[in-house]
Order: sequence, then structure tokens, then C-alpha cells
Amino acid sequence: MKRKPARRKPKKSKRIISRSVRKNAHRVVVVSVLFTLSLVFLFSYSFHKYLNQNFASALSTSSYSILDDTIPTLSYIVVEDLNASPVVVKKVNFILFDKVNNKVSIYNVPVNTDYEIPGKYGRDEFSKLFALGAMNSNDPLEAGSQAINRCIFKLFGFKVDKFVLTDFAHESFFDKLWREGGFAGLLNLKSIYSLEGSLKTNMSLKEFNNLLSFTHSLPQDRVINETTTPKSFLNTQDFDDQVREITYDSAISNEKKNIAILNGTNYNGLASFGSRVVSNIGGRVVAVTNTESFYEKSVIIADDIDSRTALFLSRVFMIPDIIHKDKASSYLENEVDRSDVVVIFGFDTAGDLY
Repeated sequence: MKRKPARRKPKKSKRIISRSVRKNAHRVVVVSVLFTLSLVFLFSYSFHKYLNQNFASALSTSSYSILDDTIPTLSYIVVEDLNASPVVVKKVNFILFDKVNNKVSIYNVPVNTDYEIPGKYGRDEFSKLFALGAMNSNDPLEAGSQAINRCIFKLFGFKVDKFVLTDFAHESFFDKLWREGGFAGLLNLKSIYSLEGSLKTNMSLKEFNNLLSFTHSLPQDRVINETTTPKSFLNTQDFDDQVREITYDSAISNEKKNIAILNGTNYNGLASFGSRVVSNIGGRVVAVTNTESFYEKSVIIADDIDSRTALFLSRVFMIPDIIHKDKASSYLENEVDRSDVVVIFGFDTAGDLY
């Protein structure tokens, strides 16, 4: 019996992809990758601009960034209505972000307590201070906020870096923002700012993101409502003791500059207040006294005009003139030779401190 020959399975024909097809496919892949990278770049660029834009102009002509500050601070001011005349303050918080000890301290400043207001306004309540500072100003919201900051500065004896001013309608949002932080809050912040008349600040969004990210990284028990708010300018010891524990290892402290504070006016207490501010930031005060004669213009005399200490004192005391000791022969004060940094308060800045 003859065997039938086995059937051969038909061979599968190989699909030949032409060179032109492969070339087109390669182009599609390249274009897709470039398109994706472009989208990522555009998003990153837009987000970078978004974080770096300023909500409003800064209070001073010098642009000071708090991004690298280990203890940034801000005043949080809530008013009834930003468009009212006069603007009435409902709440003031002084917030200290301690990045060294991982802590946020919130100090509530009673707005219905009488305080001695810097600038020869006498005594008045915080709730009325904003309107006093805003009088005859081209930018009343900025001027009012600046007046609040000067009073906080004098009350706490500590720098006030930035301010956030909002109305009563958005108080709960910002209260939550300072206590929880987070990126989502920052995105909501942008939408709130789009509502005209609801927010005024001198912080950039990048600075906002920096503070909110720090707050968000903390456990809830590290965001604290403090009870050591000074009750008056003569009762500040509790706060001073607390803040000096934070700043004992500050950049100013580590420079170890010997600092002299001189009152060159007839306003009592300026040198004493200046000494308190320096001590609260960790500085070493070696002399607190009056000058031999009066000075119209304030000045800082330093052995290193670019030192952190000299630049810090220039900013917080609003004294732009920093002179090297070699060029200070006309200042006949003994402390110039005995100290590394000398602050002389003149009549031009006395109104902001007295």
C-alpha cells in the first residue's frame, strides 16, 4: 500500500515593511515625543511664572525674599471690607515660621486694646490703626498694612517680613491655610486673588508656596496658637525669652558681631528698643547709650558693610546708609572704635520707631 505524501504546510509569507513606512513611523514617534516634551516645558515655564509673579508691590523699594530665611514672619490682617472707608480691622495675627525647630507660632494681637502707635499718633486701638496709617496715601491698603506692621514690630521687637491683608469673607479660608498649608491651598489662593478687592500682599506666590509647603510638612501639634503675645510695650519679657531660644543659633548670632545701639535724638527709649530687637534676633549688644550730639539722619557704621548683621539692621530699622568704619571719621562717638557695628538712630527714622 502506497503512502500518501505528507502535505506541506504553506509557508507564511513575511510581511515586508518598506523603508518609507519605517521612516514615517520614526517621524511620528519623534514628533510625539517632542510634542510631549513641549507640553511639559510649557507647563513648567507657566508654573514657574505663576509661582514667581507678585500679588502686589512690596512695601519698600528693596526686594527682600524670605525663601532662604530660617525664621520668616508675616502679619495676617483681616478687615471687614477692603473697599470701605475707613477700613476697620477685625483680626491681626503675627505668624512666625520656625524652620529650624519645625514649628509655626501664631500670635493673636487683640485689636480692641489701646497701644502706643509709632509715628506720634498717640494711643489707639489696633482696629483703628489701619485707617490712621492709610490717611492721605496713594495706596491706602499698603500704607495701612505698613502702619500695622510698624506697630507689631514695636510690640514684639521682632522683624515683620511680609503681610497678608484680606477681608472678613475669606477669613476662614486663610485661617485654614496657615494651619494646614499644602499645594491645593495655593491653587485656591490664585482663584481668590482673581476676585478683585479680596486680597492684598507683598509676597510672591513662590514665597507663599514655600511657607505653605513647610506648614503642610508639620504635624498638627507643631502649629501652635501661642499665649505669649505682649500685652503692652512694657510687658514683653515672656515673648522675648521665647523668641531668643529660637534665635540663639541664628545667622546674626553666628557672625558674633559686637553691636552698639545709639540714640541720636531727644526721643527717649530708642536705643533701648533697638537693643531689644538685636537681642531678639540673636545679636550681641555691647553698648546702649545716647550720642554726644543729635543726628538728623540715621546711619549704620560697620567693619563689614556686606555682613548679614549690617544688612539685617539696615532692613529692619529702615536705615539705607551703611558706612564702612574707615570712612566714618566724622562720627565722633567712642562706640565706633569699640564695636563691629554701630547703629545711630536719627530723627529721620525716629518716627517709625517711637
